[in-house]
Amino acid sequence: MSNVHGSKGAFVAGDWIPIEECAEKFNLKGEKTSGDCYREKYSKECASCPRSRSAHCATKSDGTYDVVVIGAGSIGGAIARELSKTTASVLILEGSDDVTQGATKGNSGIVHAGYDDKPGSVRAKYCWPGNQMFPQLDKELHFGFEKCGSLVVARSKEDEDILSDLMKRGEKNGVKNLRIVKQAELREMEPMINKDAISALYSPDAGNITPYEYAIALAENAVDNGVELRLRRVVKGIAKDDDGLFKISADYWESSAAMHPSSKWWRPFLAPALVVMLILNGVYFFTYGQTVLGTTLNMVTTIGISILFTSDKQELHPSEFEPSKGTNMTGVAVKETIRARYIVNAAGCQSDEIAKMVGDDSFIIKPRMGEYILLHKDEGHKTRHILFPAPHPFLGKGVLVQKTLWGNLILGPTARDTLKKNESTGEYEIDPKVRDEPRDNILSFILAKCKNLVPEIDARKVIHTFAGARAKKHNW
Repeated sequence: MSNVHGSKGAFVAGDWIPIEECAEKFNLKGEKTSGDCYREKYSKECASCPRSRSAHCATKSDGTYDVVVIGAGSIGGAIARELSKTTASVLILEGSDDVTQGATKGNSGIVHAGYDDKPGSVRAKYCWPGNQMFPQLDKELHFGFEKCGSLVVARSKEDEDILSDLMKRGEKNGVKNLRIVKQAELREMEPMINKDAISALYSPDAGNITPYEYAIALAENAVDNGVELRLRRVVKGIAKDDDGLFKISADYWESSAAMHPSSKWWRPFLAPALVVMLILNGVYFFTYGQTVLGTTLNMVTTIGISILFTSDKQELHPSEFEPSKGTNMTGVAVKETIRARYIVNAAGCQSDEIAKMVGDDSFIIKPRMGEYILLHKDEGHKTRHILFPAPHPFLGKGVLVQKTLWGNLILGPTARDTLKKNESTGEYEIDPKVRDEPRDNILSFILAKCKNLVPEIDARKVIHTFAGARAKKHNW
């Protein structure tokens, strides 16, 4: 039985730590978190915590920020965490109701080695160095990192030629420890692999994380170090003030029940109660004249009228947030204005919209959909490494078989572009063929591809399916 993170031990910095050693090697020791400090200062009751934002405010004395990071996924969180090591005042703005809610929440969680990236590209430059940072990152944050290694599997002579090209590409990219394993060794490494598999490119430094745990750890640590986080803030516009600072306009949205004054239980009864109070006040005054009780009734009525006509002071307006095409979250919003010297665009599938706000229309994001299947932990023993097929020259790494930190098998993803260009208007629109593809077709495709790698995968063990959309440029 393979090791399962959190059961009789944990993965730390890529390696397995048995439970007997966790007290020494897993438990983090250090200062209290920002949440601890807030509760000690104010209250231990969660109701006292500010809604949809961190307790800490990072504004400078003039009310501005040095840096605003737009987007609280893996990239935005990592950037904010690095900035938190400086003296800069930093704010993260996230449109969703929590961190990780974009591409971060729905992807494979693979720490790639960098052997397949085009030499000379930005990805090729940073993938291998980034891979080598993960053991230390996990030592510091304990989000869970397993260095399990990956195998790109060849089933034909043509596939073996692809492995040779990948090996050369990896060497150009500075990737270490790559080697080709032949059939006999491959079977020792992966006893349940397809009998047609004849060799594989082995990268021992590839690994697994749980992507949302990673992003949460980054954001929490950034906030602990003084970064301010505001959730449910949808950026609507960016302008430049005369002093050279950026002025960001954002809608702070909530459900009507959370923000609108009329959602308070007593609000619907306030107006009728005031009518009754006015009548009683008038009758009492004409019957008994001015008394202490009459004065009290008058004061209560005045306060009630004041609440009735001034509690909508925030100028709430209807709001609709679209985190992905076809997904709409409605509520009410109030305008916020933030001023900052620098802006970091880490908005994922909305990054082209943010770029346009500062005059950059050089790219368009066409979200690429990836569907996944999650299998029961009973299937987790059927692979020990991340298994890739030989990649397609245009469609990428292909559909893979991978064990999660929690012991499940995850199968996928597909790679389906959700938008297509309307040749008449020149605009990108939702592709109805992709949108309306029957679910059974998608799942059957994933299972068929994965059984080419591990034939004994049991489709009856499917416990969950999900999808994610990653930011893909229109010309990539």
